[in-house]
Amino acid sequence: MTAPWCRAEAERLLGPDVMKRIRELAAEAPPMRPEQREQIRAVFASVRVARRATPAAEAA
Repeated sequence: MTAPWCRAEAERLLGPDVMKRIRELAAEAPPMRPEQREQIRAVFASVRVARRATPAAEAA
């Protein structure tokens, strides 16, 4: 089983220069259209209903 994603750990691994560049690119990006926001919202909404399989469920 993998550890949950940790933003602080990801930033530590990437380093300050990469994080600075990521923030610059994000600041330069045009705003998302309402359709794009809705698509992203829908993706996250669909993930919430997914459940992790338990060992008992896998054996059945």
